Formats: sequence, structure tokens, C-alpha cells
Amino acid sequence: MIVEYAGILAAVSLLAATLTGAYGQNVAAVFASSGASISAVAKAAKKEGVSTAGAKAAFKRAPYRKPALKYLYAVGWIGGTKNIGQCGLALLGTDPTKKYTEREIRKNSKLMTQLKKRAISAKTAASAVVDGVVSACA
Repeated sequence: MIVEYAGILAAVSLLAATLTGAYGQNVAAVFASSGASISAVAKAAKKEGVSTAGAKAAFKRAPYRKPALKYLYAVGWIGGTKNIGQCGLALLGTDPTKKYTEREIRKNSKLMTQLKKRAISAKTAASAVVDGVVSACA
């Protein structure tokens, strides 16, 4: 079962790294501005060795209005693309996957702090990330 969650784990790890400063991004700007978010998504995609154009397109097509949720979706897409060989989760129901992702997000106190500062619940963040991973597998 863990193999099927490889995309989720990659996305959550990438999310934690980008939001806690591993890429040197200004988190407030990334979550508040589409321009800063797209720039951060492109940088993360390049670092992970996936298409920056694809990551930007994922951001733009994300089914959310807030830049923060679009960013989370795009990070999910990067994680899913990075682990495209393990897209079994797309065939599973997404509810268990979202619960698993929420638990993984909650384990990271720094990540939770950043999300809380922006009034984004772990459940909402998990949903955006999983939706992004699933979009990469579609």
C-alpha cells in the first residue's frame, strides 16, 4: 500500500520543504500571489526534475481560486508526475488517500504552522494535494 502512496509522500515532502524555506521562498508571497506561487512551482518542478511548463499548467488549471490552494494542487501534480509509475492511487477511492495525506501533513508541525497562518486546514490542504497528484495520473 505504501508504494501506491509514493506520489503523495513526494508531494507532502515537497510541500513541507517549500513551505518551511528549503527553496528560500517567501511563504507569505507564495500563498498570497499567483505570480510568486507560479515561480515557486516552477522552481520546485525543476528541482524535482519534472516539466516546469507542466507544473505551471497544473497551477493554472487547478480548480481553486486562492493562490495557496492552486499552489498545493501544483505541488501534488509535481509529486504525482515524479512517481507516475505508481499511479495506483488514482484507481483507489480518493477519500482514504486524502485522510492518509491529512495525517502526513499533520505530522509536520512546521507545515501545520504555515498552513494555520493562512487559514488553510490540513483537510483542505490534503484535498488540494491529492487532487493534484490524481491529475498527474489521469
